[in-house]
Amino acid sequence: MKRRDTFTLIPLALAGAGSLTAKSFAQRKPLMPHPMRDGSQPLSLTYTRNVIKMLKWVRENQSENILEAAYAIARTYMKGKRIWSCWDLGHTAEADLFPGRNGQPDILTAGYEMDKVKDGDLVLANFPWPRGYIEDLAKRDLFIIGGPCPWGGDVKGYENIVPDIQKLKIRPFADIWIETNCDHIGAQVKIPGSPAPLGPESGPLNGTIFWMMMADACRVLAIEGKSAKVKGDEPKLSGGNVPLVNLDAPLMDNYFDEVLRQLELVGSELGNIRKMANMAVDTLLDGGNVYFYSRYEPSLAGEASGRRGGFLFAKGMSDGHIAGTSKDCVIMGTYKPDDEADLKNLDEMKNRGMRVASIGPLTRDFKIPDGRAVYKETEVHVGRMCDTYGLFAVPGFDQKICPTSGILATSILWTMSVELAEEIIRRTGGNVPGIFFNGALTWSANHNASMSALAAERGY
Repeated sequence: MKRRDTFTLIPLALAGAGSLTAKSFAQRKPLMPHPMRDGSQPLSLTYTRNVIKMLKWVRENQSENILEAAYAIARTYMKGKRIWSCWDLGHTAEADLFPGRNGQPDILTAGYEMDKVKDGDLVLANFPWPRGYIEDLAKRDLFIIGGPCPWGGDVKGYENIVPDIQKLKIRPFADIWIETNCDHIGAQVKIPGSPAPLGPESGPLNGTIFWMMMADACRVLAIEGKSAKVKGDEPKLSGGNVPLVNLDAPLMDNYFDEVLRQLELVGSELGNIRKMANMAVDTLLDGGNVYFYSRYEPSLAGEASGRRGGFLFAKGMSDGHIAGTSKDCVIMGTYKPDDEADLKNLDEMKNRGMRVASIGPLTRDFKIPDGRAVYKETEVHVGRMCDTYGLFAVPGFDQKICPTSGILATSILWTMSVELAEEIIRRTGGNVPGIFFNGALTWSANHNASMSALAAERGY
């Protein structure tokens, strides 16, 4: 299917919504009453500031493509065809699409199964895995919604990527292309003394775009009298007090606005972010390990470990794979405050004598849960700006859709990581922790090997 054919997917009565959306984006006032100025905030907030800047560019320049993509997703679902997601949501395409994910409409499949993909299916594609799927895309009659990734040949600076990865190009056969202006480096914060920057942006950047597409795809389904199941354990919406969304206007701008509001609130928890960073630095300088936990490995555990723009010392662990001793600490990523598996694993960590901090929402539907909750039992917690459930009650859908907690957990992780790097530099008189370069770069193998040896020798 060619890109020009995509316009037939949008009902004529609603076809103007994309341009109206673009105009409304351009005319809106900044959410912050006083714009942030370079140098006016701590280095760690450079991460959220740069992500916000990238997101605003996307909003102003790609809103029509995002809305067009949402209509294509809805039409594909209504035709009974499958939607496959190889969309970069962090370190993996599954980072924010784990089992039982609250707010995830069950209209797509994470990944790409070559023996199950059929002509007429739709693929969200800006991620290089699973291996071989990009080559397979070019052979089939599929609808492709594409975008750039630092691990591929469509990105700015692709000439600095090794040839076998540079050849992984999606744009030549994409029906819709959503540009983000990411580059071959793929990280956002320059740490003094480190050639590799810290803090990959793909989680909050591509995650926001992904949920914007999902929001309007579900809105279009509702307009057509269709719905889908929603994953998670939120009680079913019922009664006349449910604040149903207006189906006459795009939802993606509402989602965008809420994400920006929450990103701007990361700085309001900077004190606890610094306490968390200090806990980790205490552990490293005393010869211990810093672990990053999430119930499902692709989430915060996978985001923090082995990652371009991340620390070489970081170790991930997940449900069923708990490690550590009394010399170590762990930072837990939670996506609901009272998850039974998280609480069981928290008990195990404490039984081992580990220090524990946590990142994630405190509330369910903006209410503190009764009984046990992870954040009530950890040394320090960050994440008070987001909720467990999705944002939007869409007519016909029995739970709210489109959560923000994954985007915020990732943003808090990398903001905290900058504070951690600065604290190590301060306490050691200038030693810089090892940071990974993008493994696809022509020069990264030698850098990453040298940093790995250094981290093995001194612990960070």
